[in-house]
Formats: sequence, structure tokens, C-alpha cells
Amino acid sequence: MGKVKTICRILVPALVVLGMALSPFPAMETALLLEGGAVVVAAEPVEVIVCAPDEPAPDSDFTAGISIGEVVGFDGGYYDVYFDASVLRLDDVTPGLIESTTISVEEYWEVSPGTWRVVQSLPGAIGVNGSGYLAVLHFHVIGSEGNSSDISLSNGSLYDTMAEEIAATWTGDSIVVAPVLPGDANGDGVINALDITKVVRIIALLDAQTPGADVNQDGTVNALDITATKWTICCG
Repeated sequence: MGKVKTICRILVPALVVLGMALSPFPAMETALLLEGGAVVVAAEPVEVIVCAPDEPAPDSDFTAGISIGEVVGFDGGYYDVYFDASVLRLDDVTPGLIESTTISVEEYWEVSPGTWRVVQSLPGAIGVNGSGYLAVLHFHVIGSEGNSSDISLSNGSLYDTMAEEIAATWTGDSIVVAPVLPGDANGDGVINALDITKVVRIIALLDAQTPGADVNQDGTVNALDITATKWTICCG
């Protein structure tokens, strides 16, 4: 897809000028500027990064976190989430957490296929300092093996308790739909006893059929697939 896979991590740089920390929040400071003889501290943009798994399985559910780097006085914000609607379906957006403070999801809605607007805030004008994640995106894979999709952020704005905008950079991620692994009935990437349980539930019509449940690939999921899964676990 011509883009480097995002390494999901929170970067908290330590800045010390002349051997002295500039403030209790050194991670937010990047430079000293002289303006009319006064010393002004320039704030470093906060990093907001999508963190998604590399290769979710076909017809599987997965989550993508929206991480946020060190921030001071965060009180809310909004942003658009973009993805390929022929590959992914967004089922839910749940609250994030900065340090021990929950970041509520006020509302989210579909702007157009593959574009959703998310609005978040903190209850009251308390603000929060620290790092963590803004929200969790809950996706279902509707695409086929080899299909890919970016998960991007844009049109975003973060603000503090004074309703001032917090400078931020917005970085997306991408996924590629993984090949079907016969026997991986629950789509977690490994074949074990949990997959036997999944096949049993599918046969009993308690769960929907998954691509990996048809272990012998005869077009149906039945007791033969339980036997084949057991064989794969012990001898495959």
C-alpha cells in the first residue's frame, strides 16, 4: 500500500534546557522563542495514532485503538475516521482512557460510506494531563483474503479547558485481510481447543459459520470438521 506500518507507541520525550526542566510538563515543550524580550515556550504537537492489527482474519472482529501522546489540559475533541467500506464495517466506538480518566464518546455517526465522525469530551471542565488512548474502534472484516484498507484520521481538533485548540498530528494505520487458516474457527490466528468449541457451537447453530471452521473444506461444517480440528492440533 506504499506506506510504512505505524509503530504504535506513545512517545514522551524529555526536554531539558540549560540543565533545567522548563515546567512540570517538559514533554510538551520544544523550543524557546524570544518575543519582545520575553521567553515563550513553543508547544510540541500531540501525537494521535491509530493502532490496528496487521492481518485480521476474514469475517472476524478486531479493535483499533486511537492512542494519544502526552497532553496537558485535554477536555475534548472531534475527528473523522476513514476506511474502505467494502473491506471493513465499523460496529462501535467505545471510550478511551488517559491515565485514570475515561474519555467519553459523546456521539458518532456515519457521514458517508467509510467515513464516520466521532465527538468526545470529559464531563465538566476538569481537563486531564497524561497519555493513553482517546477511543477504541470496533471493526468487523467484510472483505476477502488479500483485501486491504487504510484506517485514517482527519478533520480533527482537540481542545483544552479554555476551549483553546491543542496542536496535534494525526497518523493512520492499515490492515490486510489474512489468508483463511483451515481449523482456525474463531479467527484468532492459532488452532487449539478453543476452535473445537467454536466448531461445536456452529454445528449447534449457536454461532454463525466462520471461514476457518470448514477444516476439510468440503463446503459444510459438521462432525468431520471437529475430527479434522483435533487431528490438526495433535498431528498437523
